[in-house]
Amino acid sequence: MKILAVSGTRADWGLLQPVLMLLREDPRFTLEILVTGQHLMMGAKSLDDIAAAGFEIDYFVNIGLEGGESDASLCNVMGQAVAGAGSVLARSRPDIMLVLGDRYEILGAVTAALLSKIPVAHIAGGDVTEGAFDDAIRHAITKMSALHFTTSEKAAERVRQMGENKQNVFATGSPGIDQIMAISLMDRSEFFDSVGLKLRNRNFVITLHPATLSYENTSMVRAMLAALDSFPEVGLIFTGSNADPGAAELEDIIRIWVGGRVNAVFHSSLGSKRYFSALKHCDLVLGNSSSGLAEAPSFGIPTVNIGDRQARRLRAASIMDCMPEEGAIRTAIHSALANNWFGTLNPYGDGQAAPRILSHLAAVTNPAALVRKSFEDLDYG
Repeated sequence: MKILAVSGTRADWGLLQPVLMLLREDPRFTLEILVTGQHLMMGAKSLDDIAAAGFEIDYFVNIGLEGGESDASLCNVMGQAVAGAGSVLARSRPDIMLVLGDRYEILGAVTAALLSKIPVAHIAGGDVTEGAFDDAIRHAITKMSALHFTTSEKAAERVRQMGENKQNVFATGSPGIDQIMAISLMDRSEFFDSVGLKLRNRNFVITLHPATLSYENTSMVRAMLAALDSFPEVGLIFTGSNADPGAAELEDIIRIWVGGRVNAVFHSSLGSKRYFSALKHCDLVLGNSSSGLAEAPSFGIPTVNIGDRQARRLRAASIMDCMPEEGAIRTAIHSALANNWFGTLNPYGDGQAAPRILSHLAAVTNPAALVRKSFEDLDYG
């Protein structure tokens, strides 16, 4: 069975990798990889991470992300994603397209698969993040997909609620937890040397993305930085945003702020090994990234989640939500640091998601039959 996996960002690649490693090694499958989106932006280093993991990329689809951040530019990007993926599908003719998450470039690829009569297997459907347009995109991808591998049973319930065939909905957990358990992490001194930051008594890792349904992203980042001014003794490791509208402005503000401080560094991307090493050796995650909710709890460190970008996403006990206001952020940081979070239960799985996904894919005997779906009404008794 030929599987075409699609990746658009460093984030979805890190989550897909455990599944792709099993597919690559299993003689029942032929794996091809399409990369697009943020991977192909100038200065991106994620292609190096893919090569370092021993993967060959079969198809590159450049959708012109550097053409601007206006609504019209984003619509153009979506069009290029559909057209580029459609061209690849005409050449590859995979049995199944494999995607993860909720990005607009993934929506474009899945739209092309729908029009090309290629069934889609979707990882991480059914989650909820009401503060970003990713929420609607995720649910749209679900309705265009035939196989569903969700990060939790609650997410699986939502997918079934959307009329999907319950026989094709599987609560596998997040493969990101598999990645945490499998990867060899850097020791403390090696990690801090690699990011160019002097080790301090406390250290934070910070990722702030635009809240794409908000017009207040500038005030959010300024409030976060003002709150961090109260922690001059803390080492601060900033990572870059996704390629979302407003990301360039946020990053410019952060870069300027970091440039005037000896206790802060900025990296567009750390890669999986360094990022998980950061979670191992730092004391707190700050920002609004899904990784703060999905992966950070496995390291026994708290997350201060700013704003509503991750609204209603499943949470561990170590997640502290706060308004995007200076005082609220500062108070949440103090509260998070005042508790011991070791032993926190991560609700996103047990590190065995990838083998489960592989077994469900291997059980498909007639991929073409997955294209025709019936809407299943809920039985209300």
